[in-house]
Amino acid sequence: MGSNFITLTFKKKRNEGNQLAPLFAAEQEQDRYENGHSYSGTIGMAHGLSVTDKWFEEMEDAVEWVSENAQKWEEALAVYVDGEGWLIGAWCSS
Repeated sequence: MGSNFITLTFKKKRNEGNQLAPLFAAEQEQDRYENGHSYSGTIGMAHGLSVTDKWFEEMEDAVEWVSENAQKWEEALAVYVDGEGWLIGAWCSS
């Protein structure tokens, strides 16, 4: 089976990483409502969220790091990007 790399961002400050879990859960719930509960290749397929202490100055660097470190069937990873907020990314089963 395949996977898709999916990202989303939340415009929250760096010290607001503890607020991401309920926002992410709501995004996943809406995604599963719209796309189903199995192998959609969308963010609803990630198994939870891991908020890291990683931060980046450039979005491109953040996306690259998350895509290289996230694992299919595992939690989505959240990193902070200066001026952008929190980037969340996951390899989602399809």
